[in-house]
Amino acid sequence: MKRSVAIIGGGLCGLTSAIRLAEKGHQVHLYEAAPALGGRTRSFYDATVNEWVDNGPHLLIGAYKATHKLLEGVGAGVNITWQQSLKLSLWDEQRGHFSLAPSPYLPFPLALMAALYRLPGHGADSLLSLLRIHRSLKGADTASVKAWMVAENISDILQRDLIEPLCLGVMNEPMESADCKSFASVLRVAFSNHDHARLGWFNKPLSEALIRPLEQRLESLGGSIHIRTTIRSIEQADDTCLLHTGQNELGPYQHVLIALPAYARNRLLGIDEPVKTSPITNVHLWFENDIPLPDALVGGIGTRGQWYFNVSSQMGRSGTQHICAVISAEKAGNKAEMIQNICEELAKLSGIETVQPVHSKIVTEQHATVLVADHRRMNTGMIIDASEAPLSGDFPATIEAAVLRGEEAAQSLCFQ
Repeated sequence: MKRSVAIIGGGLCGLTSAIRLAEKGHQVHLYEAAPALGGRTRSFYDATVNEWVDNGPHLLIGAYKATHKLLEGVGAGVNITWQQSLKLSLWDEQRGHFSLAPSPYLPFPLALMAALYRLPGHGADSLLSLLRIHRSLKGADTASVKAWMVAENISDILQRDLIEPLCLGVMNEPMESADCKSFASVLRVAFSNHDHARLGWFNKPLSEALIRPLEQRLESLGGSIHIRTTIRSIEQADDTCLLHTGQNELGPYQHVLIALPAYARNRLLGIDEPVKTSPITNVHLWFENDIPLPDALVGGIGTRGQWYFNVSSQMGRSGTQHICAVISAEKAGNKAEMIQNICEELAKLSGIETVQPVHSKIVTEQHATVLVADHRRMNTGMIIDASEAPLSGDFPATIEAAVLRGEEAAQSLCFQ
C-alpha cells in the first residue's frame, strides 16, 4: 500500500529514508528547519578565499558499506577518494612522523601485527596487547573504553598511539567515558579485513559531493522538499497525523518519520529528558606558502589538534593551501590562543620555523554527536523514530550510522 509520509529532518538520515520510501512509490514530504539540507554534513561559502568550506572534514572507512551503496546509487561514489589499503599517518614530537601501514599482500591480522611491531617504541608488548584486545572484542562489557583497556592490561603506548586517537575520532568522547561496547563494535568491523580498514575522504565540498546528489535523486522520484520549515508539534488524529509549524497546519499524513538528534526529538515531542552531546571544533587555516605534510591526513599524538586534514590536497585545489585541524570533544574557548596552538603544532609537524595563516575560521558544532546512552525509542503505529539516539553496542553517531538509521526506518515502515 502506498502511503503519504512526512519526514522531519533533512540530514543524512532523513534524506536516506526519503529516497528509499520514494523508490517504493510512497508520497514523501521532507521538512528541514535550516536554509539548506545536510544537517551537520553541510558547507558554507567563505568569500575571503572564494571557496565552499565544510563545517568540518569527514573521514570514512571502507566498512561504511551502507554509505558507499547509497552514494553509488545516486552516481556520487566518485566523490570519495579511497586509499588502496590502510595507511594511518601519525606524528609525535619525540618520534616525528611514522605510519601504521599494514602490507596489502598479507592476511590482514598478520599484516596489522607486523605493521604495529614496526612502529617506533612498539614491540612484543604491543603485539600481546593487540591480541588481548582481539580476544576480548566480542565480550567487551566494561563501563568505559578506559576500563576495558585497564582490565585487559593494554600497554600505555598502544593506548596513546592508537586506541585514544581512534576513540576520540569515532566516538567523539575520551576513553574515560566512551561506551566500551560501541567502540568494540567499531573495532570489530573496521579491522576485520583490508577493504574495511582503508580510509576515504570527500574530494569535493559536502554540499556538492554528498547532499546535492541525494537531493536531486529525491526530487527525481517526486519527493517534496521543504526547507526553512520548523515543525513545532505533531498531532495524531484517528489514523493520520498533522504537523504544526506554529503558523500553518501541514498534512494529513499516514506516517511521520522523525530523523532528528534525540535532543531535538524530545523538544518536538515535549519530552523533558536530558540528552548528552559532545562538540567538535574545526580550526580552518589558509596559507600562502605551502605547509608540507606527509599525507592528506595526519593524526597528532599528544597534540591539541587531533587530526590534521590537508583539505587542498584532498580536493585537488591549487593556490592558497587550506588545512583543517579537528579537535574532538572540545568547544572553542579563546580563539586566538587556539589558532596559535594549532600553528605552533603545524610548524613542528612540517619542520618550518613559523607558520602564519592569511585567513582563519573556527567552526564549533556544539552538539556534533549524541553520545551513547540508555536512550528511549518513541515508535508508535504512525510515528517512526529514527532519531540519533545510539544505545550501548550501537555504532556511534557517524555518517554510516545516520545512513543505516534512514535505511532501517524506511524498511520498518514498508513492512507495516
